[in-house]
Amino acid sequence: MFALNEQQVDFILEDIRRNGIELEELQLSLLDHICCVVEEEMSPEMDFEDVYRSILPRFFKKELREIQEETDLLITFKNYYTMKKVMLRTGTISAFVFTIGAIFKMMHWPGAGVLLLLPIAILSFVFLPLLFLIKSKEIKEKREKITLGVGVVFGIVLSLSATFKVMHWPGATIFWLSSLAMLFLVFLPFHFFGGIRNPETKTNTIISSILILMTGGLFFTLTDLSSTKEKIEELTAQTDLHLLATSNYLHQANQNNYASTVDSNQVNKNNMLQSKCNAICNKIEDLKLGLMKTVPGQPVTTEEELVLIFGHDIHKTMNFLFKESGAPKVDLTAIKDGIIDLNTFLGASYRKGVTDLLNTANTFEAGENSSKKVSWEIANFHRVPLRMIIRFLNQLILDIKIIESSNL
Repeated sequence: MFALNEQQVDFILEDIRRNGIELEELQLSLLDHICCVVEEEMSPEMDFEDVYRSILPRFFKKELREIQEETDLLITFKNYYTMKKVMLRTGTISAFVFTIGAIFKMMHWPGAGVLLLLPIAILSFVFLPLLFLIKSKEIKEKREKITLGVGVVFGIVLSLSATFKVMHWPGATIFWLSSLAMLFLVFLPFHFFGGIRNPETKTNTIISSILILMTGGLFFTLTDLSSTKEKIEELTAQTDLHLLATSNYLHQANQNNYASTVDSNQVNKNNMLQSKCNAICNKIEDLKLGLMKTVPGQPVTTEEELVLIFGHDIHKTMNFLFKESGAPKVDLTAIKDGIIDLNTFLGASYRKGVTDLLNTANTFEAGENSSKKVSWEIANFHRVPLRMIIRFLNQLILDIKIIESSNL
């Protein structure tokens, strides 16, 4: 076996130092390993430096200084490899379980909520914090650490928004908008202006920033700022309450009619009431018929067909009911005017024992405690799915028919 002389050993030691290995113990350990390999593979007729240069890359991936950095991590961050293993395993498990949970959710199988909630919780409170701890030790520049921290916080907030959305907990929209604001206003500027200054990373920074901006923009297009779901739930609850109020009113009105006598004035009043009620119902039916006529191709004959065709496309209904300026069209205002006229005709006796059954938004405005007053048309038809609009219109017809029959 070939034996290295002192000059060759000193050359290897000096080259190890030039490559960024600072710890003396690490220098001697590397020197011993490299010398053993060189002596094992070198023969007298071979050039020492050529053999040494061919063997040295076996000890690193990019540069020899990696060994120094890993050693520093092990000294100052004793659980580095354990935390790294935990991070990789929790990340893999989270991705796998989340995929299974998504399939369960799509198929409406039991257990989908747990299979979605568990991996998101692990991702938010185990994987991402460990990722920050490990990577922050490897990164030297303060700017890159801040960018990493903001990115991790963005991931946690985004995961929480998804969790709250899936579990139908309040606050999902707040988390969602917070994550988008963090992405656009904090993470993207740090990432772009920090990476573009370095000529080596300039191109990759521009490309990744464009991808981040496009992805964030796509996320933002999925955001419903009008709180349509909350409006639907509110209208549904109001409609149910109105049905109960109508029933109570009908009971009271029937008792009053049973004790009263019918004279000529009452007959005239009944005729006027019947005329007003029929006029409103006809306007409502004309509105629904007009919606059916907007569907091209095969004619639509039932409300269920109409709902299925429109689906969840709110814009189709909006275009039919509202002008480009946002003002309601004549069909809607005519129905509202008819209802106001009917309420005026019925007078205080109608309102005495029951809330205005036909006014679903507290006298055609937002609630009394609301700081913003909105019209009856906006409150009940603006950005509301067609299924809810049809239900509300049918409820109006039912209320009107009950009031008509109870006063005849």
